[in-house]
Amino acid sequence: MESRIKQLREKRGIIQETLAAELGITQQMLSKYERDITLIKVDILKKIAMYFNVTTDYLLGTSDVKRDLQGQMRVNKTLDEYFDLIEVYKDLDQYDREVVWSVMQAVKKASKKRKIKCRKQKTEES
Repeated sequence: MESRIKQLREKRGIIQETLAAELGITQQMLSKYERDITLIKVDILKKIAMYFNVTTDYLLGTSDVKRDLQGQMRVNKTLDEYFDLIEVYKDLDQYDREVVWSVMQAVKKASKKRKIKCRKQKTEES
């Protein structure tokens, strides 16, 4: 399992700290998972599989098939929808990919905060 999580992370150009934050774990724990020092919890395994759109069997090394049919259909739909963005991103070097990824994560976090604030306001108005 070590190499699969690390391979997926590195292929996407994500540093451990970023992925760990997305998963709600520490960077140290992710490092232990990647090096197969600590057994991975089932809920974290599921989160990683969903994050990378792969099967848990693939992460566990029991299968070389990354995605089931539904997963592959989601990939195809996403590629069709965001093809131009993907083309620009893939031509960036590692440093620029990390910068873009960090900016996207910051925007995502701000968006979540806005949505929560909006929900609270609607609740208070009711």
